[in-house]
Amino acid sequence: MQMDVSDTIVPYYWQSVNWQQLMDDYPPEPLYRQKNGRLGDEEIRALQNSRFLARVAEGWNVPFYVNRWRAVGLEPGDIRSLDDITKIPSFTSDDLKDAIAEHPPFGSHQPMTKEDFARTPWKIHTSGGTTGFPRMTLFDPRALEVQGIQAARAMWAQGSRPGDTVQITYTMGLTNAAYCATYACHHWLGAIPLNTGSGLITPSEKQLEYALKVGTRAWFGRGEYFARLADVAQEIGFDLRSLKTGRLHAFLGTDTNNVLRKALEDAWGCPVYDNYGTHEVGHIAYECEAQDGRHVAEDTAYVEVQDVETGKPLGFGETGNMVITSLYRTAPLMIRYDLRDLMKIYPRQQCSCGLCSTKLSSFLGRSDEMVKLRGTNVYPMACQPAVREDPRLTGEFICVAFTEGEGLSARTEMAVRVERRSPEIDKAAIVADLQARLHKDLSVKVKVEVFEKEELAPLIQIGSTGKTRRLLDLRTMK
Repeated sequence: MQMDVSDTIVPYYWQSVNWQQLMDDYPPEPLYRQKNGRLGDEEIRALQNSRFLARVAEGWNVPFYVNRWRAVGLEPGDIRSLDDITKIPSFTSDDLKDAIAEHPPFGSHQPMTKEDFARTPWKIHTSGGTTGFPRMTLFDPRALEVQGIQAARAMWAQGSRPGDTVQITYTMGLTNAAYCATYACHHWLGAIPLNTGSGLITPSEKQLEYALKVGTRAWFGRGEYFARLADVAQEIGFDLRSLKTGRLHAFLGTDTNNVLRKALEDAWGCPVYDNYGTHEVGHIAYECEAQDGRHVAEDTAYVEVQDVETGKPLGFGETGNMVITSLYRTAPLMIRYDLRDLMKIYPRQQCSCGLCSTKLSSFLGRSDEMVKLRGTNVYPMACQPAVREDPRLTGEFICVAFTEGEGLSARTEMAVRVERRSPEIDKAAIVADLQARLHKDLSVKVKVEVFEKEELAPLIQIGSTGKTRRLLDLRTMK
């Protein structure tokens, strides 16, 4: 028996967004630098305040926020402006995991019904899943397109233009980085996305062949994978300078002394631009061609930094956890999301590129990956300069935290596993030299373990679709 579907309403994607309103609210380039990207301090504050209050009003209809806010004594109407934002408790990914466990599969912060799903063309993306089962996050068309606009603004600021081929080395899987870049190119920049994916999808040698044949002008991906491509090129005798690469749109991670950036620029012969983003909130900050800090997309996000231990707000130039409130996301809302990414915020300023914005430092590590060794706080990413600057090593590493001894004599120790470039390189010399350098950098002694090239790849997940892992905590494993 045939089902009668004559009265079924299909939520067509192209009808689900008011496109002109979207462009007015979140202008893509080059409109952005003519409008929201040049607003003065008072103007941008007013815009942020209006969007923030709208998100807070929506939050009072979401169980996740209602329960958390009432637990600290908040009631509707208590938050009257951005000046009151610190009255709202922040939350972390652990809180989201708890919300999902209590209200599967999406959580009390995403209280969608069957009717909601039938009215809007939703999409599911997930976090990287390096610390457990990936978090499933819902995206409506508006959120997908704003994230595309965010990424397109970054690419524009870094020199990409209509007609350029952008090779995207994030995989079109459950995570959304590749989709952000693809929407950016295809919908909001007029560039050509070449979705090669990671090395697991398209082998690195083939990536270089594609770039040569199609004339790739820009690449979008992780800095570590671009370093891997440079190594592969050297191994097979491929001249990276023969490509038409004009820029790398990179996520450099912790590269405070620009060791990775300089190595990439030397190898590729082009500028390397750093970017910062997160699964739920999108492409938050990016360098422009001036490479003088990372512009915050202030019409899409309000950023704060808070003390790791106390949660108290910190001032400009102080290192703490990045806390982000999305000004555009409505399902799910993201209000005072503590990412536990260590960063600094700098005051709004007029940049030589024409944009006026708050700026962020480079990514300085993860506060939840801190290991306390004999009273000293050690962040795994603090090991990166020593590893990257040693020409005998591949630059890859992972820190392993473990317990030594039992009972009252038990204490935490850490070993830094690294890869040597060749079996002919003296392992003992590497251990001695690197232990001395790390002792100086970390102010505490750690062990060094030397592995052969690419042996660490399964642990650190280079070339995978997830985030690079720099800490393996054996203390939590039985």
